Amino acid sequence: MISSFLLLAGGLMQLGLAAYSVKDDYSGDKFFDMFSFNTFDDPTHGYVNYVDKATAEAADLFNVSNGVATFGVDHTNVASGRGRTSIRLTSNTQYTHGLVIVELAHMPGSICGSWPAFWMTGPNWPNSGEIDIIEGVNSASSNQMTMHTSAGCSLANSDCQGNLGCSVKTNLQNTYGTDFNSMGGGVYATEWTSSSINIWFFGHGRYPPDVLGPNPNPGSWGNPTASFIGGSGCDIDQHFVNNNIVFDTTFCGDWAGEVFSQDSTCSAVASSCQDYVQNHPEAFAESYWAVNSLRVYTDDGSPVQKNVQVSQPKGSPIAQPVVESSAPAPTQAVEVPQTPTEKPQRTHTHGEVFESSETGLANLTIAAREVNEEPELVQRSLVDADRASEAQTKVKLGRHAARHLHRHSHGINHRS
Repeated sequence: MISSFLLLAGGLMQLGLAAYSVKDDYSGDKFFDMFSFNTFDDPTHGYVNYVDKATAEAADLFNVSNGVATFGVDHTNVASGRGRTSIRLTSNTQYTHGLVIVELAHMPGSICGSWPAFWMTGPNWPNSGEIDIIEGVNSASSNQMTMHTSAGCSLANSDCQGNLGCSVKTNLQNTYGTDFNSMGGGVYATEWTSSSINIWFFGHGRYPPDVLGPNPNPGSWGNPTASFIGGSGCDIDQHFVNNNIVFDTTFCGDWAGEVFSQDSTCSAVASSCQDYVQNHPEAFAESYWAVNSLRVYTDDGSPVQKNVQVSQPKGSPIAQPVVESSAPAPTQAVEVPQTPTEKPQRTHTHGEVFESSETGLANLTIAAREVNEEPELVQRSLVDADRASEAQTKVKLGRHAARHLHRHSHGINHRS
């Protein structure tokens, strides 16, 4: 049965109020000059060999052609040593607040053993926060967006502390990996203010007119795909500060490797994640990013730190896998995490994952938590400032809490 409903009224009234202009434009020939090539061991224990810029250039792993920055992984050689050769990029600039808009023609495909991500994080993880904008593993076809913080931050009634974080997963099949690429790519836009962190996804050919322009206005884009609204439960300015932008593609490790055998596609091709990644280089020809543009916009009050030296990160806890749902997609609603009534066998009640539609969040959001941990369909009226309509909201409590507990007790490390 449904244990409770959470009503959030007016939470979106603060979206897109800043007057944005371009602060840093990473697009085109200067793209790789604005990032550092990290070479440290993967903090998530991935089977990956991150290489420096000279090595990557010699191996023809990156280039800029016709303004598109492309970078990928070795897909010709059997891997050895630390693992399959790849690139991890960290921006030379740190940001606090702003609007980050990336247009991708291609991201790494939904390939067994792979774990690509586009994200932001700061020093001394998780004290400066982490914003996972694009992330998935193995044969996943939809994106997961996650916030990670230090203690004392609950966004939308879900504890975002440490390895579990608070996640929203869209059920749209064109938001990640191979399906994203088959649709011609798309745009992810992330607005970070003192009051909220909001993420929009726009598929190819469905962009707002201003999203790639000099003065984008998120307030005109409709509801975000995922919204993490601060307030009394979380002082965003205290928990998110001085974040770098990161692209990486790792393999296996604490997430992709852990769930490899649970993926029916992947378990059919190899007995282990490392075996597949090591011995099937041809499988990773589509493990590359193609960035049409990347821009960071700020208003007049947004601080930016230039030329920040990035040191090798210390180990820190990991984001968790997601159990995908086969239930029909909801429309015009995003499910807001809410701590359920704790069962005797349940130690951790945070970090559940919810599914949302592309347009995501209505001004009046109705969220439901189902204590028996079974999918439930909830039908409510959603009131928007511009129109009144009906939508279906499906809420699913992630069934991976026990796996979270296992990982937490074994001290698994995160990427940063």
